[in-house]
Amino acid sequence: MISRLRQGFGTFFSLLKVMTQLLYGIWYISRLPRPIITIFGGSRIKSDDYYAFQAMQLSQRFIDHNVSVLTGGGPGIMEAASCGALYSKKGKGKSVGIGVHNIHEHPNKCSSAYFELDQFFARKWLLIRYSFGFIVFPGGFGTLDELFEVLTLMQTSVVGFVPIVLVGKEYWQPFVDWVENESIKHGLIRKKELEWIVITDDLDIIFDTIHRHCKEKK
Repeated sequence: MISRLRQGFGTFFSLLKVMTQLLYGIWYISRLPRPIITIFGGSRIKSDDYYAFQAMQLSQRFIDHNVSVLTGGGPGIMEAASCGALYSKKGKGKSVGIGVHNIHEHPNKCSSAYFELDQFFARKWLLIRYSFGFIVFPGGFGTLDELFEVLTLMQTSVVGFVPIVLVGKEYWQPFVDWVENESIKHGLIRKKELEWIVITDDLDIIFDTIHRHCKEKK
């Protein structure tokens, strides 16, 4: 009986802590200049990788055009995006990194604004909830989880349409081919849902696709 009570109190206080962290995250993000976008991508991508260079350029460009940028605050693509935002000298947009405790990722060297949560799901909720568009660079399981979360929320109408740009045809085209040749063929995904995704390596197309939607929904 005592063990169950302890377990129940432990669960209650864990949930209370998550809720407190979420409320802080909501307050923090609500103070950012709008619109807001999110950049996802792998933490293991090196700083001299071409994708990192693209993430840096895009982030700076959005900040320069008064669009705030959210990332996971860690290394790899997240660091590149944070550094790009830091290099901006004229925009009113802000960059914020949202980390998670105990995953062996520290705030990247360019994170000027950063806070941490205890749970992945809470970070993912904050990264998705306020964003007007998503730019997804190559990444591993975490990046795929974030991409699929956004697609699932759109498919189930939990969130409205937001543009999703996958950066890197070489990396993402096999995924799209699988959706077309397997999921759509078996009736598991509607063909129109694949139209939510844009795949490109062109920075102008990436920026214009997201920025146009930001201006329409601002």
